[in-house]
Amino acid sequence: MPHSTRAKSRAVQNLLPNPEQQAWWFVKHLLRTSLQDTRSLLLTWTHTRQTETLHQARVAWRRQKSLLKFYRPLLPEPPQRHNDALQTLWRLTGQLRNLDVALECTLPAWRHAHPDACTHEWAGLVQQLHQDRQLARHALAKEIARPRTAARFQQLRTWMKRLDSVTLKVRRKSFEQWAQHRLRRLHQKIKSQQHPFTPERQHRCRILLKQERHALESLLANHPDKKRRARLKRNRKKQIVWGHDQDMQTALELIEGLGHCPELTKAWRASM
Repeated sequence: MPHSTRAKSRAVQNLLPNPEQQAWWFVKHLLRTSLQDTRSLLLTWTHTRQTETLHQARVAWRRQKSLLKFYRPLLPEPPQRHNDALQTLWRLTGQLRNLDVALECTLPAWRHAHPDACTHEWAGLVQQLHQDRQLARHALAKEIARPRTAARFQQLRTWMKRLDSVTLKVRRKSFEQWAQHRLRRLHQKIKSQQHPFTPERQHRCRILLKQERHALESLLANHPDKKRRARLKRNRKKQIVWGHDQDMQTALELIEGLGHCPELTKAWRASM
């Protein structure tokens, strides 16, 4: 977590002696920060086109969505107008991220491990994916610049300013009890997706794991806890392992989507 965020957290803890108030303030602070980071990183990407900048923008937006989902019962209904604008934006960032990871990580690693496989199809594959990436970059930059995208971010910023007047309302239990109950339910959802463990279920598990990760990080930032810290560590390890599997599957789908690399498709499947 950034040093400035930790410093603000300590300052708030000194000003708010009530642990419930501390927790609620920090939830709202993280929501604002993740939204601000998403917007600023996307705008930076339009100038630099750096892969890591886009990745960090997606991390910030995933944190935003995960926090909104986890804390939804405590929050007023967010505005829905222009909601499709960010759905389109998120879809375009996902398409470009898949191409970035394939071209910069997954494909080079596979090629290094299989230097003699399907050499006659390889050059055409890489050339086509680079062309697809250029088109995806153009489409994303165009979507970021749309007035409706800026309007949607502004709506969310305005909504979050109003959260200052919203008080914490947890019925018949403390905030800590409420959060623990939400974590248990989320973890049960993750476990329910693991049997049978198909690629589709693994993908859903990864999304739920990210939600759990951001929820745990938000709670740990305000209140250290050894059990939650250990759970977060296990969560991150699973994400890394499943992330590699997902990258391999995504690369296969990109190869198959081109329709003219039958031998490479077969070899890739065999390597999985």
